[in-house]
Amino acid sequence: MPKPKKFKYQLGQSVKFRFYDGSIHEGVIDARSYRNETVDYLPTEFDQCMYTCHSPDHSGRYNRGYMIYTVTANMINDVLDYPVSIMPFKDYPTSKVSSKPIEIVKSNSPIARTDTPTLAQAIDKQREFLKR
Repeated sequence: MPKPKKFKYQLGQSVKFRFYDGSIHEGVIDARSYRNETVDYLPTEFDQCMYTCHSPDHSGRYNRGYMIYTVTANMINDVLDYPVSIMPFKDYPTSKVSSKPIEIVKSNSPIARTDTPTLAQAIDKQREFLKR
């Protein structure tokens, strides 16, 4: 069994990281583990340190007030010199949370395209396409 790699970051540290989709987040390290440590069907990779980070979420999708991300050590960009606070959604200050719905701006002048087909025309085009 290979010797486990030492963790570079500590529990409770505030970090900035880039997630798999390219988005950048700030969060707090909540847990540390090794890749595949929690599954039985794959061998644990002791050379790949994994970090579970809690990142504040002001959208209101989650009552817990944070999103959970699991990242590798090389996805963590910086250790922040200020704390990232995690609190339930109901406790966030209203200035940080968008409490009013987004307004849809309606124009008085209708923008009509003359080349937009009707529903019947679109269905006919699909039928023609399927007959090929």
